[in-house]
Amino acid sequence: MRPTTEILMMLIKFKSLMNASLSDSKVKYIWGKKFFKNLDKDMLKTLKENENENIEEKVNIAKSNITRLELFKWVKFVGISGSVAAGFAKDEDDIDLFVVVKDGTMWLYRAITTFRNLFHNKIRAKRHKNIQNKLCINLICEERGLKFENDIFNFHELMFLISIYNKRYINNIYSKNEWLITDYGVKKELLRTREVSSKKAILPIRILNKLSFFAQLAFMKLARHNPDKERLISNSKKGKIEFFEYDFREKMINNYLKEFKSIN
Repeated sequence: MRPTTEILMMLIKFKSLMNASLSDSKVKYIWGKKFFKNLDKDMLKTLKENENENIEEKVNIAKSNITRLELFKWVKFVGISGSVAAGFAKDEDDIDLFVVVKDGTMWLYRAITTFRNLFHNKIRAKRHKNIQNKLCINLICEERGLKFENDIFNFHELMFLISIYNKRYINNIYSKNEWLITDYGVKKELLRTREVSSKKAILPIRILNKLSFFAQLAFMKLARHNPDKERLISNSKKGKIEFFEYDFREKMINNYLKEFKSIN
């Protein structure tokens, strides 16, 4: 494992690429108070609270619309990710969401929430020109798909998630990614959980879920949404539906690595 202070420098640099800051409270949350107390003065000077006034407003909007995201007892967790969680959200931005659902339900969940959205229009859709404060379901993940690739981008996404439904479940997400401890020095307490994964959906629901996948894939192609078919199929097998641009993730990692190497 790299020295934790080096990881901290990496994270500070990564945040700066996104025009965001890293706070004292977040350092304590990730690595603990003991680690924070041992930081030198120069390192402490780089830490400051985020002053983005859009964050609180958008978090409150997401919380007030949580019933739009609930469906039967399938939803296990909802968290805010993206620009809001990272701390650089603009007034005109939407609100990216990470939703965890029961195994065998994710495509059916997406289909039903999309249909319901026709009546309330709170969730971002292709037809929307104005996306300000729209809920954007960027990632739907079944419980079997909670393991993520080990990289600085996913480390940041996981550690800066803002829980808005079933807050204690976030520790279960962390527990599926032990590299958070081994490679990034995250305090062990964050990976302790009493959550037990629920049983997968009954067979008829799983069949409907698979049919829903093919139906939505066909619709996306007919509607000329230009879906990345291979990525959707590959992720679906892993229990994930990702709608954020993969190129953005790769670009952020590459830009960060270039800049971090330049200061070492």
